[in-house]
Amino acid sequence: LTWNISYYRRRALLYNQSRWYTTLCLNQTKRVRPSMESLFTTSSMNIFSLLLFASLVFNCFSDFRSVAQLLPEEEVQALETISSKLQIKYWNISRSFCSGGTTLNVIVGDDILNNVTCNCNNTVCHVTNIQLKGLNLTGVLPAEFANLSHLQEIDLTRNYINGSIPTNFSQLPLTILSLLGNRISGSIPEDLGDIATLEHLVLEDNQLGG
Repeated sequence: LTWNISYYRRRALLYNQSRWYTTLCLNQTKRVRPSMESLFTTSSMNIFSLLLFASLVFNCFSDFRSVAQLLPEEEVQALETISSKLQIKYWNISRSFCSGGTTLNVIVGDDILNNVTCNCNNTVCHVTNIQLKGLNLTGVLPAEFANLSHLQEIDLTRNYINGSIPTNFSQLPLTILSLLGNRISGSIPEDLGDIATLEHLVLEDNQLGG
């Protein structure tokens, strides 16, 4: 009987110790948990703040770039006049018309093309190539092409454009001039021979004289 009483006392003592350790651990966990939650919350807020800051910086630089890459006003006016004279329906012209390089690139088959290409640096853009092929354009060939001082290509193949070839085209650094299949009349300006950069001159199927 004495042994049995001692046995049960020892069991009770162990049970009480177990409860004490369990209570102690739970209390420690409760004290630690808010700190961990606070840590994760703080870390999440820091990460969110960094992402938000990075996004704002990126947007600022993107906006700066889009604002900075503008066409000179004289080129905007030249494009507006060309669009009006040839009744081009596809151009939405502004100073940011060229932001990003190629403003239009509409290809419908091999013979239909509406393309305007620009060369841009961090501050300014210039129109370098205009290809308006097979668009059934009408009107007089605009002399205002010459106001696009960086223009290297004029391709107006297979339209219904009339008038004569402006002599001021010789002021441009053209590599390609194609007026194939229009209604251009008059004589071919001798000054076109002064364009040192000219590689392709295509004037067939017009009403040109000597």
